[in-house]
Amino acid sequence: MSQWDLYIENSPYAQNHPLLQECEERIQFKQPTEKSYARFREIMQLIDCSCIEVQTLQYKPRTLIASFLYLVLGKHFKQFTIDQIYEEFPKSSLYLLDQEYAFNDLFGDFLLYSFGFQLIDLLPSIQYASTFFKLPLNYDLPTAAKINKENVLEVK
Repeated sequence: MSQWDLYIENSPYAQNHPLLQECEERIQFKQPTEKSYARFREIMQLIDCSCIEVQTLQYKPRTLIASFLYLVLGKHFKQFTIDQIYEEFPKSSLYLLDQEYAFNDLFGDFLLYSFGFQLIDLLPSIQYASTFFKLPLNYDLPTAAKINKENVLEVK
């Protein structure tokens, strides 16, 4: 997640990419905002759920994390819905292989820059990761944040 944040802040390719140019806000994970924190919690909960599934062992951790990033970022960039992720991704490579998607272009560059592999290399792990998107996630603040309210992030 930190790699994504650094990539869109520092990469000239990302800064000039049409998908980021038309967004009102930067979609990041490690910024001091409620939206950023919610995205961070979403990814962490998906990863936590996948860790208790024995089938997860067949995927390299970096590949699985990159897959969750692809799906969560794609959802937040409004490239696909949760229903599409859950229903279509496990059995289709339509979205991933389509070079017409500006998101695939941007994420493919990020993937090569940060992880050193191609978007197509993620196909099996994206299909697997997509099956976790129907799980109910919790976006409530942790108990520690509820108790210590003066340190809670402000909504911007």
